[in-house]
Amino acid sequence: FWAAYSLMVKKMSVNDPPSTMVVYLLLLITPFNIVLAIPSFTMPSDWTIWLILLFAGALTALAQWAIVKAYAVADASFVQPFDHAKLPLNVLAGWMVFGWVPPGRLWLGAAIIVASIAFITHWEAK
Repeated sequence: FWAAYSLMVKKMSVNDPPSTMVVYLLLLITPFNIVLAIPSFTMPSDWTIWLILLFAGALTALAQWAIVKAYAVADASFVQPFDHAKLPLNVLAGWMVFGWVPPGRLWLGAAIIVASIAFITHWEAK
């Protein structure tokens, strides 16, 4: 699914600006997120939670804008390995911020992704 999305972004970035494509993505994923949230949704009562949610939403939109901009100016085969770097970085952030220690298999998968990124980047540089 993500590979197809990446190729669509690359193709659409020729005609559409990144801001428009970010809106498209948010409109596309919002209904799915609502369906997933309904069974256990509770309205946040603390204003700090609302600030955290707004900050997370702004960071998500900014990250998506940066991804779209990257696909607009570079070849997809060059950009994709950097996109895969999100997994180990997100795991590391979850560990540092929330104290969640991932299981061993997750570290193995992250190591495979990082090694693949290094290999592809080295291969593309030739």
